Amino acid sequence: MEKETFKRNRKSTIKKIIIIGIIAILADVCKCQTVTVGTYSFVSSEDIALSDTLSRLFNYALTSDSVEFYGIVYDELESYKFLICFKSGYIMSKTNKNAIVVICPMDTTCTVTLYTNQNDKWNPIDSISDIDVIPVHFNVIFEDYNFDGQADLYIQATCSNGYPMSRGHLIIIDPQNKKLELHKEVRELANMTPDKKSKTVKSETWSDCDIKEGQHLTIVVNKWVNGQLKSKHSKTKK
Repeated sequence: MEKETFKRNRKSTIKKIIIIGIIAILADVCKCQTVTVGTYSFVSSEDIALSDTLSRLFNYALTSDSVEFYGIVYDELESYKFLICFKSGYIMSKTNKNAIVVICPMDTTCTVTLYTNQNDKWNPIDSISDIDVIPVHFNVIFEDYNFDGQADLYIQATCSNGYPMSRGHLIIIDPQNKKLELHKEVRELANMTPDKKSKTVKSETWSDCDIKEGQHLTIVVNKWVNGQLKSKHSKTKK
């Protein structure tokens, strides 16, 4: 009897230690100014809705200088998986926090929403939906593509095998009103790279192949003209 009582007490003690350890870890995370929630899959056997996950991330973002999350959330209420990219902090200005949320159901299109923080409340500013992606190729890049000092958003929709050719959606963020603008003219441009020095955006393409030398990689220089990105000239690498 004493042995059984000892075993029960020992198991109870172990559980308490584990719980205390988890609480301590969470307390540590809350004290940090920069929180990286991780690049992992969040899968729960409980009925945790997608909205609950976003609520947690927004709560982290209130007390942290920056929060980044990229992963899969399984929503049992909807019986569905979602890809989520969440990034918050002083990403739009030095004085006010913003958050960008990209939600992508595993077999449909993405929705991008930009939020601003006012009086400890997250309010949506603008949103774009029906952005097509292949989930296995999904990736998000924050970079200034039109050289106005404001980080923009690139969502990778596809990426080819062999020599990777990344194609996707470019969303320009207005530095003044923070509105989102989808630039459909760049949808077929591959491997876009902004060049601050020349204020151009370089992209890549494969030219026709020949028997002797095979395919040629062509570097295309694109320039902003009247708010649209247009190809100006190209150079082929042999």
